[in-house]
Amino acid sequence: MKLSPEERKERKRESNKRYLQNRTEEQKEERKVKRNEYNKRRLQNMTEEQKEKRKVKRNEYNKRYLQNRTEEQKEKRKEYNKRYLQNKTEEQKEERKVKRNEYQREYYERNRGDRPRRILFPNLTEEERKEKKREDNKRYRQNMTKEQKEKLKEYDKRRYQNMTEEQKEERREYYKRRYQNRTEEQKNKTITPL
Repeated sequence: MKLSPEERKERKRESNKRYLQNRTEEQKEERKVKRNEYNKRRLQNMTEEQKEKRKVKRNEYNKRYLQNRTEEQKEKRKEYNKRYLQNKTEEQKEERKVKRNEYQREYYERNRGDRPRRILFPNLTEEERKEKKREDNKRYRQNMTKEQKEKLKEYDKRRYQNMTEEQKEERREYYKRRYQNRTEEQKNKTITPL
């Protein structure tokens, strides 16, 4: 009895499946090492064009994979990430922070270009936009929890301590100008800076 190409493929798949299931831990480890070495050599011998093609394919695959995940899979991944981050040493956390900052800076520089800044509310005038931003920030600060306020205080404290004398001077100048431009009503509401 002759098998069709599809049936042959299926039979081969089943056979491989059984073979892989029946391997010892040692054999599995050996195969892993061999596969890694093979992949390493393959990547080194790729042309730039092939690498680019591979990158595009991988990105597309990842996009599809992420879109097709179930809620259960998403939850599992979240839990894994949480545990992974909790088990990092302080050194690793610091390293991650530095890398993330570098990446963000590079990303910003790479994508900034000469294009103008995106205007969130194009139908408002510049003054109305500023006013809206002020109102939003005010609401945000009012709705902050004590914990968030404490965090912000700590952050500001560290930020100020890490400022250079030049930056501190600039900041003082800014506050001076800001205070001078206030109305009498605004001046009475707040405490004089510096």
